[in-house]
Amino acid sequence: MRPFLLLILLLALAALVWTRGWRPPDRYNPWAPLDLKAEPDMFLRFKLARLGDDPAQCRAAIKDAGAVFTPVADREEPNGCGWTDAVRLSAIGPARLASPVTLTCPLAASLVLFHRHVLEPAAESSFGTPVRVVDHVGSYACRNVYHRDQAPLSRHAQADAIDVTGWRLADGRRVTVAKGWSAPGEAGFLHALQADGCRYFGAFLGPDYNAAHRTHFHLQGRGFGFCR
Repeated sequence: MRPFLLLILLLALAALVWTRGWRPPDRYNPWAPLDLKAEPDMFLRFKLARLGDDPAQCRAAIKDAGAVFTPVADREEPNGCGWTDAVRLSAIGPARLASPVTLTCPLAASLVLFHRHVLEPAAESSFGTPVRVVDHVGSYACRNVYHRDQAPLSRHAQADAIDVTGWRLADGRRVTVAKGWSAPGEAGFLHALQADGCRYFGAFLGPDYNAAHRTHFHLQGRGFGFCR
């Protein structure tokens, strides 16, 4: 009986504190808005998932973090293709995309987090210079996985994946997944990107996954953090 009464008292105290406006610091509060500039916390995946339920909050978050984009109207196509809550992304802070790309806003948020907390520190550490251009081969494509007739729809069919082929650095150097994955001086950088970047994406696939990914990183929004 005594433990039950103690629990009731604790719940009553928590309710009183909450109604008087106290909130835990954002990094300890799973319901706090995701700040893409702040160091990621233990609730990162939960907060990223919540962005998918609130388009306005998602766009505000990526704008506040320095992303350059324009909102895109929802699009529905036959066979389940199309997108919702998408943006036309042109740049991630000081780094521009080689060409603007349409992708879901939560995926754009993941790219911003990855660029700020993984890519830029790794580039400075490995090469002593920042990234200026992100090279890619697109996001949206209405197709099944590997273009197979009996396969499920690819995440590209909902603009929820982007294939990144490499990066151009401020000093003119170019690092590509295709040539750098096993190359001295670049392999460590690329392998670290995948290892440290996994937490920001639903899937992060590269050359070790299969031959179809030997030239690029497949970065996906939704998923369960599968990385290889």
